[in-house]
Amino acid sequence: MNLIKTMTLWVSSIGLLLHTTMPLAERHSLASIQLQAEAFLSDYPYTSPYDVEFQLSKLDSRLNLKPCNSALDIRFTRADKVMGNTSVTIRCPQPVNWQIHLPVTVNVYDDVLVTKAPLSKGQTIDTRHLKARKENITRLSQGFFRSSDTLGELELKRNLSINTVITPAMLKPRLLVKSGQKVTITLDFKGMQIKSSGRALHSASLGQLVKVRNTHSNKVVEGIVFDEGQIRVGL
Repeated sequence: MNLIKTMTLWVSSIGLLLHTTMPLAERHSLASIQLQAEAFLSDYPYTSPYDVEFQLSKLDSRLNLKPCNSALDIRFTRADKVMGNTSVTIRCPQPVNWQIHLPVTVNVYDDVLVTKAPLSKGQTIDTRHLKARKENITRLSQGFFRSSDTLGELELKRNLSINTVITPAMLKPRLLVKSGQKVTITLDFKGMQIKSSGRALHSASLGQLVKVRNTHSNKVVEGIVFDEGQIRVGL
């Protein structure tokens, strides 16, 4: 009697095992999905001189996705958010249609400009005041600068301490013409340049319009600032 019970239990256990494992062969491999998502992130063309670090969430082991016979379509859920706390969308286009979203944290590093010494409000920045430092740019939500090439016509809005990351919000266009300043007026006429002098009636930065009183004629003309103390006017 005991032998019959034992055999019955063994057969029942085998049946239960087959019942629970068979569906695994009918679902897509979660390990394969995870590996393909990691490969997508590793190959993404970030413009960084350093290796990109990412932490991809694990798939829920309870997921029961039908086998996908075509290549998985993997992309960032939001095309404008490819770093920081984001997610990737993984989709099977055929023969079955399913998709999942997998959270990921992507850290991208770059060399950004920081101050070498304390700087003062109104100061113009040049390479003597800056150095490059490796930073996680996903944390720099206010922006940053990789090069000082675009900083020559800008000045500081406020005082900065040493080792401060330079951001666009800290800067404003430098005034190349100040109210009451003596300026040179250049008129381009038929290939010739006619120059005269004047006094600026208000302040202006590069590319801005400014009104100037001509010193000789006493007339007020309007021109565009193209250099320090330099105004170009048209007919």
